[in-house]
Amino acid sequence: MRNESDLIARNRDSGRVARPGDRRGDRPDPVAPSDGLWDVTDVGAYLRVPVSSIYKMTARKAAVRIPHIRIGGSLRFRKGDIDRWLTLLTTSNIEALSRMRQKGTKASHGHHSQATT
Repeated sequence: MRNESDLIARNRDSGRVARPGDRRGDRPDPVAPSDGLWDVTDVGAYLRVPVSSIYKMTARKAAVRIPHIRIGGSLRFRKGDIDRWLTLLTTSNIEALSRMRQKGTKASHGHHSQATT
């Protein structure tokens, strides 16, 4: 207790007041829950990006699309899908990402994914 009181006194003297949540142990864990479906806020916290970026990545014409599910007007995400997507985005998997984009382009233009070569 004495150390915490000293810390508060030192912070007060320096013009900074300790508030609940200033200590790392007081802050909520930014990682989203592991069960069920996540919403946009959960994914943003997990990836540590703004929610607006998540919305942009769900757009039909986004350069990099994040896997998502639309339920009514709400976006939902599965942690497993996000983790697989992150694996595809790693530098070592650029070729796999390129192949995936090509398949997505064919499918979005009405071509069958089993087109003859």
